[in-house]
Amino acid sequence: METNTVTHNLMSFSGFKSLLIFSMLVESPKTYEEIRHAIETNEYIKETCSVDTIRIYMNTLKQVGCNIKKNYQGRTVRYYIDSHPFELKVSDAQVKSILKIYKAISKSIEISDYLALKELFDKLLPYISNEQLKEKLQNLSPIGHINSGLIKDLMKYCQNNTEITILYNAKNSGVKKEIDIISDKMNIYNGKLYLCGYNSEYKNYGEFLVSHIIKIISVNLESPKLSSPELTVRYEYYKDKNEKFEIGPDEKIIEENKNCVVVEITSQNKFAIMQRILFHANKCKVISPSSYQEEIISLLKKMKEGYIEEN
Repeated sequence: METNTVTHNLMSFSGFKSLLIFSMLVESPKTYEEIRHAIETNEYIKETCSVDTIRIYMNTLKQVGCNIKKNYQGRTVRYYIDSHPFELKVSDAQVKSILKIYKAISKSIEISDYLALKELFDKLLPYISNEQLKEKLQNLSPIGHINSGLIKDLMKYCQNNTEITILYNAKNSGVKKEIDIISDKMNIYNGKLYLCGYNSEYKNYGEFLVSHIIKIISVNLESPKLSSPELTVRYEYYKDKNEKFEIGPDEKIIEENKNCVVVEITSQNKFAIMQRILFHANKCKVISPSSYQEEIISLLKKMKEGYIEEN
C-alpha cells in the first residue's frame, strides 16, 4: 500500500464491480451506458465493460435478493433497485458515539458540513429503534428541521450578494411578511441559523431566523428594490504588548507605527462595525467619519448614564 495502488491481490474486482453497480442503482435510475461509463472511468478499475457483462452482474444482484426495476423515459430505459435484503442496524451505543463526536466537531464546521451531516442523519434515522436517541439526533443540528433545499439556495444567493424577497414568519408577532433582503451571509448564533443582509424590514443590516423563512418568493436580479449603503470607518488601535492585534475580514491597515495601528473597516453592517469598535474598548478610538464618531460618543454616554443611575 506504500505506492497507494490497488492490485488484484488486494481486492476482488468482480465483487467491487457488483458493489459499484449496486450503489449506483440504489442512488438513482441508470442506463447501461451510464453504468458502463462509471466502471470504465472508476479510478480502481479503468477497464472496458460490455453490456452483456453488466447484465451478468445485475442478474447476480437479483439472485441475492435485489429487486431491479425499469424506468422508461421515451426510448431510454433506466434500471434501479426498488428494494434489497441488506439492512443497516445502528445500536444505541453507536448513536451515542455519533452524538459525542458531533458535539466535539460542531463548533468548527461550515454550514455546508452541517448539510452533509444532516443528509447522513436522515439516512440513519430509519435504522434507529430508540425513539429518544432518534429525537436527540434530529434536534442536535441547528439546521435539523430546516429544508435542505432552502439552505442551499440561500447559500448560493449569499455568495453573489443577490437580492431576494422572502416570506417571513415574524417571531414576535407571528405575522407573515414579505421582506426584501440583499443576502450577505449565513451565521449560526446560539445554536440557530440566521440569514444576514441589508433589508427592507429594518432599513439596515439585520438577521433573520432561517427556520422562520417560509419560502423565497422572488430573486430580484432584473429589478432590485434595495440599495445597500456601505459605511467606511477609520479607527486607531493602541498596541498592547500582552495582546496580539488581528485585522478582521472587512478591515485593512492604513498606517502603523510602534504605538498604534490605523485601521479602515468597510461594511454594509453598521451594527457589526459598532461591535468591532466596542470590542477593542479603551484601546480604540474612531477618527472618521465625524458622524460615526459622534454616534460612538453618544452611545458611550448613554452606557455611562445607565451605570450612574444604577448607583
